[in-house]
Amino acid sequence: MSDLTALALDAAYEVSVAELHGAVCGVAACGGEEFPLQELVDLIGVDLLTDEASVSHLVNASIDEFFSEDLRFMPLLPDDDEPLVQRLEALGQWCVGFLAGLGAGIAAGGMGELADLSEEGREILEDFAAIANIDAGSGDAAFAEQAEADYIELREFVKVGALLICSLVTYGADDKGD
Repeated sequence: MSDLTALALDAAYEVSVAELHGAVCGVAACGGEEFPLQELVDLIGVDLLTDEASVSHLVNASIDEFFSEDLRFMPLLPDDDEPLVQRLEALGQWCVGFLAGLGAGIAAGGMGELADLSEEGREILEDFAAIANIDAGSGDAAFAEQAEADYIELREFVKVGALLICSLVTYGADDKGD
């Protein structure tokens, strides 16, 4: 278990590690000098979070990874030795959390609307919404090898997409796609 996973488990009661981490990254993607912790608390629900110190530790560690110059950031998902179905479900949960966090962060920062993103940004968010609704199925062994490759590709897409959305929201884009 990674340190970040342990922090996420300490920070919330009935919220998946993936969804909580996605929400933190979504809020963080909105940039700004200070992380709006109250927005995260309002989004997740105070009854589902343990205590302010644990949540703050998770937020700080997540932000450090999300904005690291060495690009070590990865969505917080189950290890590769876990069943593919579980990893796909967690990837969908991460995207749900990220989209919700991004919306909350944009609202908190008075940054306009998600619709103000460039065409590329809107397409990434549409893809995240599709991934959030992914049907993990039963893990049919006949398609296991291709499914594993597809999962790895999706996971990398989500990583890069989240970082790109952060850049687009923080720095804007010249082309709004209109």
